[in-house]
Amino acid sequence: MVHAEWRRTAVAPVLAAYAGTDGVDAVMLGGSTARGDADRWSDVEVGVFWSRRPTMTERLAPAPSVRPGTPEDSGSPWYDYLSLDGLAVDVEHALSSAVEETLDRVLGAGVPDPSGLGLLKGLVDGRELGGRRPDLIAGWQQRAATYPRELAVAIVERDGAIDKFWRWQLLAERDNPVLLAREFLRMTSQLLSVLHAVNGRYCGHPLAFKRLDAMETELIHAPPNLAARLRTVFTSPPPEAAEALRQLIEETYDVLETRLPEVDVPRLRARFHTSRQPIDPPRSR
Repeated sequence: MVHAEWRRTAVAPVLAAYAGTDGVDAVMLGGSTARGDADRWSDVEVGVFWSRRPTMTERLAPAPSVRPGTPEDSGSPWYDYLSLDGLAVDVEHALSSAVEETLDRVLGAGVPDPSGLGLLKGLVDGRELGGRRPDLIAGWQQRAATYPRELAVAIVERDGAIDKFWRWQLLAERDNPVLLAREFLRMTSQLLSVLHAVNGRYCGHPLAFKRLDAMETELIHAPPNLAARLRTVFTSPPPEAAEALRQLIEETYDVLETRLPEVDVPRLRARFHTSRQPIDPPRSR
């Protein structure tokens, strides 16, 4: 908690400067600093929501050391990177109207847009700290409080088909740990995307979490001992790692059958079970 409190104090003048700028509807503190679980490695995430397109001068004015990340003539959102005596502050500027359109697309139409899901995650975690429309972010958070079932189904349909599991053996036999790790990471990413959706948790990228144990506490409907078993996948020899991942995927499909029965889980399982056998040349007679 001490890391979060210090960061809030350090960034407060910057937030106040943005909040007092003409055209700013609201300013939000986000990420681990807003949640209170920042550590000594944490940067600070800030959202600035505008009623109009900001100029580069307006974007850079509140802090003495700013590196612009997005050209002025590009579309919303725009990103800038501040340094406050070594403390990194990532600022995302967005039009309030663009946020509304994103909420309509993701929450209203159930479109599993990664950037939109990331925005919703940021809003849920965020704390409104100023601006001329003090209830704006609270209204967005109220909309996000109900996770649409249609959105969960759409995400599961997109990421639930975890295929080519058999490749782990191919890569292990070829002694290629780099590509093997990539395959385990791909399947773990799909697994966590599905579990976040089933649990009604917004997630722009399923591997964006900071702490496995904290993530596990949020995913109530999930295989037991999820964090410890995921560590096994990435710390054990290939056969044991593959078996641990296989069991996690099968148990995740069990959760799906209970929580989202409208999903065609047998089809997902069938795709997961699809295999390819190695072929040796016939023995000479």
